[in-house]
Amino acid sequence: MVTPHLMLFGFSLILAGVPHGASDFYLSRRLSKAHGGRLHPIVFLLGYVLLMVVYLIVWWGLPQVAFWIFILLSAYHFGQSNWSRISFPSKIFEKSTFLFWGLAVLGVPILLHFDQASTIVSEMTGSPLVLTVNSRAALVFLFIFGVIGNSLFLHQSGSLSKEQLVKELCNFLLLMLLFFTTPLLVGFGIYFVLWHSLGAISDQLKVVRATDPSFGYKAYLRSTVPFSLMAFAGLGMFYYFFHSFFDKGQNLGALFIFVSVITVPHAVLMDWLYQIGKPVLLEQTPQINTNFQSQELLNLKAIKN
Repeated sequence: MVTPHLMLFGFSLILAGVPHGASDFYLSRRLSKAHGGRLHPIVFLLGYVLLMVVYLIVWWGLPQVAFWIFILLSAYHFGQSNWSRISFPSKIFEKSTFLFWGLAVLGVPILLHFDQASTIVSEMTGSPLVLTVNSRAALVFLFIFGVIGNSLFLHQSGSLSKEQLVKELCNFLLLMLLFFTTPLLVGFGIYFVLWHSLGAISDQLKVVRATDPSFGYKAYLRSTVPFSLMAFAGLGMFYYFFHSFFDKGQNLGALFIFVSVITVPHAVLMDWLYQIGKPVLLEQTPQINTNFQSQELLNLKAIKN
């Protein structure tokens, strides 16, 4: 049954979710140049599809393993997108911040709306989530205050200015308020569009403009149209043929499995973008400690079409 919440979640995917990933083909060409060579389009597409096929096979044979791969990779991807314009005291602390922040963003709405989330997970893996009420409350507390404590530590270590600290805390607490006051799919759909997708699009544009200043929103949209249409067609076919195998009351298992399959190669490509484009994203951003050499930025900006 199509509910208003499901319609809103589906609209959010159409509005920003799929297009922000459909630019992967164009981004791969730009990032290949930034890395000192050209990645042949066929090679990229074959690798992209192969990664999806392998992960789909994991879903088929080891659904619980595939689920946790999806959760951990998505958490890291969300955290990396949120903290893309901040320099960290070490790589280990940077990656742990990405992962923990993302786990909080995924975990809190799941724990707050546990029955619905457990049904969806059961549709995906064949096994529901099992946690006591006290355990769920403890994890929510851990996630929220863990992120706050981590942000305060970053400020004390000199990685966050006072203004950045206030901005990050307000951003996170507003997000938590959203999750506490809205249904599961509504809250996560709003986060996915307004926090993650639009932020990732902004990062993509800023990095690409370092190599092509004329590249704007219209050009970006044109680059996403073909693969957005392919993604929607693929989703429609996947849902048509397989949705009945994953229906235990929510009928969302097939949708999230499909989303996970296209998320894996997208997250890998975005990690590449953030590694190469970090100097650009940090430029004109007030930083106390910047660990990147200015020459890296000059090399990236020197790339021409």
